Amino acid sequence: MRDERGRVAAGLRGVVLAVAVLTLATGCMWQQQTLARADIVGTWTEGDTGTLLFKDDGTVVVTNLAEFNNDGDKVSQCSGTGEWGVYPDGKEAEQLWTTVCDGNPWEFGGSKAHPTMQRSVGDPDNGDDQTLSRK
Repeated sequence: MRDERGRVAAGLRGVVLAVAVLTLATGCMWQQQTLARADIVGTWTEGDTGTLLFKDDGTVVVTNLAEFNNDGDKVSQCSGTGEWGVYPDGKEAEQLWTTVCDGNPWEFGGSKAHPTMQRSVGDPDNGDDQTLSRK
């Protein structure tokens, strides 16, 4: 009986370890990052959630950015051209804002090599996020 419990415990530890590795590998754990303005310039997109093109002159072109209701359901898309900036306004930024489309600010995460940015959508108590990756 004791040997069987040991095998069950070892099996459970293996499952927990596999879930932890999978979570890290798939990016399900959010890790806050800071990015320099130069690292933000470029195209950010993910699936059908839209595209943001950040230019080094401080302009942003938004194409079909998904917009959400309070329940976190996608209800429309937003497109337009505006300005973008960062918080804090120094060498490294933790957040990004735009003057076009609602739902700011965006926070940076991922890794320095593969940054992502996300913003809360819908009711903050629901914990829904929209995430874009730099391409």
